Amino acid sequence: MIRKPFHYGGTVGKLHFCNRTIEINELKADLDSGLNLLLYAPRRFGKTSLVLHTLKQTDYQYIFLDFMSIVDEHEFINEYFNAIAKSLNTTADKVVDFFKKILKITPNISVNFDINGAPSFKLNFLHSENKIVLKEVLELPYLYAKHHKKRVVVIFDEFQEVVNLGIEDKLRSVLQHHEDLVSYLFLGSKKSIMTNLFFNSTKPFHKSVKHLPINAIEAQHWQSYIQEGFATHKKTIAPAHIDAILAVSKGFPYYTQQIASELFNGVEKHVADDSVAEAVTALLEKEEDLFLNEWNRLSQQQKKALKFLIHFGGENIYQKEKMETFNFTSSSLKKAVEGLVAKDVIDMKQHCYYLQDPLFELFLKRM
Repeated sequence: MIRKPFHYGGTVGKLHFCNRTIEINELKADLDSGLNLLLYAPRRFGKTSLVLHTLKQTDYQYIFLDFMSIVDEHEFINEYFNAIAKSLNTTADKVVDFFKKILKITPNISVNFDINGAPSFKLNFLHSENKIVLKEVLELPYLYAKHHKKRVVVIFDEFQEVVNLGIEDKLRSVLQHHEDLVSYLFLGSKKSIMTNLFFNSTKPFHKSVKHLPINAIEAQHWQSYIQEGFATHKKTIAPAHIDAILAVSKGFPYYTQQIASELFNGVEKHVADDSVAEAVTALLEKEEDLFLNEWNRLSQQQKKALKFLIHFGGENIYQKEKMETFNFTSSSLKKAVEGLVAKDVIDMKQHCYYLQDPLFELFLKRM
């Protein structure tokens, strides 16, 4: 089977990972220092791949839990328990025996195996027992670390979804006592929610983490990565064509890899001058339903504000002449902009508003 040089969708492994040397080194140093960390970035920006790629270069035992599909406290308990159990990398019998030794409650643990023989673990308990079982399960990483005298790292991905479960207080009350043996990494794609969770003084996780910024991968690293990817199959792409990719993707790993993959699959030997534009158009067609759903969840004023921001480049948006062009008052524009920020459609950098998703911006420009 021919291995393709570009990968998008899901987490990216070592073979398809591009640079981020600075972030990897800082993340390793922070984990060695026993810090709890906050990483937030838009979807498709590569934060999960960065964390998992880094941890695989260390000797730390790590536990990974994605909050995105968890709907209530009861499910969280079992999904977290299953993630912890799977991380132990031993036989199902030994996992169950270990838990029975360290849990204060008498657990009723069931184990199921898929067609490949991989186990999944479940605690059988009543909803009325959530409170006591939750506390016990939250303690497991600490008890494991203490028992084996080794540090454990827990990754909570898409952590902003915790607000829908109503367990922030319960989590914080237990996790704050683990700092000497367990590091927690909180990953999220909804900046407005994540900043409120960790920077609002009324919230339980306030001042509990170090914020590790994730910036776009620099163009020079993409240049060498993409050229080498094409070269593995004796194909070539000019630096100008890679610049054209990055002008669209704005360095988003997912989109950069996706466009590069479209180009790679579509050429025999050399990328032609019109190939990038064709690949981008094909990509927009594939993503059309997703972007239309994003557009349709906005109010009419928010839609108009988005077009306004795109038209004026997001700068000095409260100038009277600009607002009159789109029939905005300062109060109506402010309300629409705040709504777009709350929905994580736009953000601000250096006093300039911009769309978080560069492909969504291009889609709107072509509407």
